Amino acid sequence: MKALLLLLLPLTACATSQTARTCDATRVQSFIGAIGTAQLGRQAMTTARARSLRFIAPGAMVTMDYRADRLNIRLDPRNFVTSIDCG
Repeated sequence: MKALLLLLLPLTACATSQTARTCDATRVQSFIGAIGTAQLGRQAMTTARARSLRFIAPGAMVTMDYRADRLNIRLDPRNFVTSIDCG
């Protein structure tokens, strides 16, 4: 019985990750060119259905871990949005 439970445990982890909320950056491409503000970030997160957000300034170091629920908003030196993606 223990062996069967050990075999099924990885499957439950897969099932829960499949139902995780994912980000859809195609819904917020119209934000490109706008000034990157906290309000824009909140609105973009809601519209893209993201759970987390990060603004990325030019030359900023960021982690390379992929998170399907995270919205990335890249900014230029004047704080204008240059691109938006998920990950």
